[in-house]
Amino acid sequence: MNNCYSIIAPAKLNLNLFVRGRANNGLHLIESDVCFLELSDKIFFEFSENDNFLQKNLNKSLLIDDKYNLILEALNEFRYLTGWEKKFQIYLDKNIPIGAGLGGGSADAAATLILLRKLFNGESKKKKISISNLYKIANKLGSDVPACLESKSLKISGYGNKIKRNKLSNNYYYLLVNPNIQLSTKQVFSHFSYFSNDVPENKKNCLGNVSVYNSLLSSAITIAPQIHTILSILRKLPNIIAYGMSGSGST
Repeated sequence: MNNCYSIIAPAKLNLNLFVRGRANNGLHLIESDVCFLELSDKIFFEFSENDNFLQKNLNKSLLIDDKYNLILEALNEFRYLTGWEKKFQIYLDKNIPIGAGLGGGSADAAATLILLRKLFNGESKKKKISISNLYKIANKLGSDVPACLESKSLKISGYGNKIKRNKLSNNYYYLLVNPNIQLSTKQVFSHFSYFSNDVPENKKNCLGNVSVYNSLLSSAITIAPQIHTILSILRKLPNIIAYGMSGSGST
């Protein structure tokens, strides 16, 4: 591709997820320790006469529904902010499973914003877009998008809008097991009210000083019982330090 620009969008892993209540705007308040993985999507942008979106991986579990394409939403929000009308051929090499609790859509949106800022600032001689502008867009796109702009070990709180750097050990290897089931975050949270943190925190299930726990586990299991089966197997395996579910599942 001529004049083609690319960026990596790494997957997010929630080591824990505590639901602490609800804000006045109706969004759930959470606390979570997250890290980012080598598993990633790759996004390519090429200047073009018309907008077009193509996806390399045609595996059904990785196909993005056009109605929920956060890459295109990020592009539209960036245009709204800047007035920039450049057209792009967008090419996505999708590797992060959809509906897996790994922030794939959010990672793609964040990577898109970072790349668009770089391209816009490279062309514009006067107006420049700051990182703080990207965070304003990110908060509109979804609760995981601000963290994915950082793609570092983080402590997240609020409804995902409060983030700070967190020192997590890099001495661990993470085994990701996915039952090949897509879970909707909205659906899992809708079941959460029935359980309300009914699973006690296991103080022994830790990575260093980080407790591995997920308030959404019971509600996710009601939708996908395979998650319980996977965790039961992991619990019995040797050399497994800790086990849990990322985000709203299903990984």
